[in-house]
Amino acid sequence: MHVTFIGAGVLGRVYGTRLARSQVDVAFVVRPQRLQEGEPFVIEQVNGEGRRDTLENPRRVAAAPADTSAIVVTVRADQVDAELAALTSEAPTAPIVVLTPLLPKARAALEEALGRPVVPAMPGIAGYVNDAGNVRYWILKAQATLLEEGQSIDERNQRGELARHLTRAGVVTRVEANVGAMNAATTAAFFPFVLAVGLEGSVERIFGDRALLERTLEAAKEADKLAEKLGPVVPTASLLTKFVGPFTLKAGLGLAKRLYPESVSFVERHFGPKLRSQHLATGHALLELARAHHLPMPALTSLVAQLEERRGAG
Repeated sequence: MHVTFIGAGVLGRVYGTRLARSQVDVAFVVRPQRLQEGEPFVIEQVNGEGRRDTLENPRRVAAAPADTSAIVVTVRADQVDAELAALTSEAPTAPIVVLTPLLPKARAALEEALGRPVVPAMPGIAGYVNDAGNVRYWILKAQATLLEEGQSIDERNQRGELARHLTRAGVVTRVEANVGAMNAATTAAFFPFVLAVGLEGSVERIFGDRALLERTLEAAKEADKLAEKLGPVVPTASLLTKFVGPFTLKAGLGLAKRLYPESVSFVERHFGPKLRSQHLATGHALLELARAHHLPMPALTSLVAQLEERRGAG
């Protein structure tokens, strides 16, 4: 099997390196100025077996090769656009698996630009790049990587083959129904907390701003109602949105710092101020969905407006 990753960030490096180490042919589509780079990819698992893998000579390419069996998109949501058509045109029959969260309107626009459907997916991995340039990552015990099942026998076989290779590489992957809807619903459910981190850049500062914390908790209740309209939510998101409050969040933060000190660093790096443009795009898309479902979301509207002001001031 030959898997091409669009993007060589955290997810691309982890999934790609694990596959390559299990003897799968892997390539990474990168920006033109990075094609000649020769640095290896180093990934370090924080939990579980705590393994460390190095891909000495990652194959960097300008577009997906013609013999690609599957294309996996791992770039940020604001980078998933019509340019993918040019990057994937040489492999017209390869399924395009999108690990980046896609809301319904963005998915429809991408499929129109590509001229073919995409495969919504949900990662079972979270991580960040540390100061040494290595990826530090967690394989989430409560959530396998999910691929949306296909309609035809060929689609089901293609996706099943990719899932089997990933599982053999140590990343449990399943093919299930309604992954696209689950992705959208889970994005909605988590988003108020993501937005708060984008505003403050620090979990501690969120707790230090009582008004922001209360507005975030109100927005979480609003987002939970929207998520119910969009589809099923992964269990971790359901627990978060149904039982959070100022005291439970503080207790959870304290536990995370004791058990997994790096987890707080991950959240702050992964959702911090550098991604404000992406957060704004997602926020406006969710508010548009809420209007379509006739759901008022004053707290989330206020948070999005606050982020607009903060970005303008910065």
